Amino acid sequence: MATVVLLFNQVSARDTASELDVLRQCSAVESSLLRLGHRVRRLACTLDLAATRQSLLEFQPDIVFNLVEALGGTDQLMGLATLLLESLRIPFTGSSSLALQLTTRKPLAKQRLIELRLPTPAWLLPADTAWRGLTPGRNAPLKALVKAASEHASLGLSESSVVDCRSSLCFSSLRNSMDTASAQFGTPFFAEEYIHGREFNLSLLGGAQEPQVLFPAEIRFECYSEDRPRILGAEAKWNENSPEYHRTVRTFSYSPADQPLLDELGALARSCWSAFELNGYARVDFRVDADGQPWVLEINANPCLSPDAGFAAALERSGISWDQAVQAILDDALRPRNS
Repeated sequence: MATVVLLFNQVSARDTASELDVLRQCSAVESSLLRLGHRVRRLACTLDLAATRQSLLEFQPDIVFNLVEALGGTDQLMGLATLLLESLRIPFTGSSSLALQLTTRKPLAKQRLIELRLPTPAWLLPADTAWRGLTPGRNAPLKALVKAASEHASLGLSESSVVDCRSSLCFSSLRNSMDTASAQFGTPFFAEEYIHGREFNLSLLGGAQEPQVLFPAEIRFECYSEDRPRILGAEAKWNENSPEYHRTVRTFSYSPADQPLLDELGALARSCWSAFELNGYARVDFRVDADGQPWVLEINANPCLSPDAGFAAALERSGISWDQAVQAILDDALRPRNS
């Protein structure tokens, strides 16, 4: 039995559904920890890290279950919580500060993927005059998706985020879209090649030797015309009254012909885990184009642990109970870290 501090980012009633979701994660994890026989104390974290530090010193936890997703209203500062824990040498669940910084900053993560020859769509920063990450023999993108550079929960993402790149004014249009989105949401945006195809989420659970890749999930876009962009945007994720919410369906059903693709996705997910030195649990999001080529879209260290989120669904489909997973995440936190 251990004394566990459940560390999470402080929220208020004024926050959005995506921000308030951390409270649902806290309740689910806390209930599991209590069933497992651990002592649990909740601690809300803010940018007043001195106060958080003092509370941690008073509580003297054996381990911290880290659910901090953002600080000061941005995902970019979530790593401050883990930096504090590392400075205090308190074991904590999930990935290290370095891994969080690498995966949260999407253009930086994509550069790392390219360096390791892992497939990721080409991308463009606002000041760029040429596409980054174009592999030899691959043409410039026909369409691009303008997305937040360091924020999750599909901030600002919708079908209107797709920009046609076949015009000679492509770069100008993309810069205008990036600048407009950055001004609207108060955070940097970048452009990424839009891959029209199937979308997969592969969750991983840390283990003694290597991570276990959970049963793959596919997001199916139901009642979408062939030319309609497949975008899992904010409406699809958080607005239960929107058509997109009900037409983007998670499934675990595949044909035998899909098995080679699923095996390839699993191998790529493991490679991403190693490349970014992840710990505890993670999720890798993919698109697969019309030629069957998988592309890594994002690496999510410490993905959402809400009971209705993709990670919990993948656990259930893989035959792993919630309590088993929570204990496995704790166990992985107590092993020597790669970073």
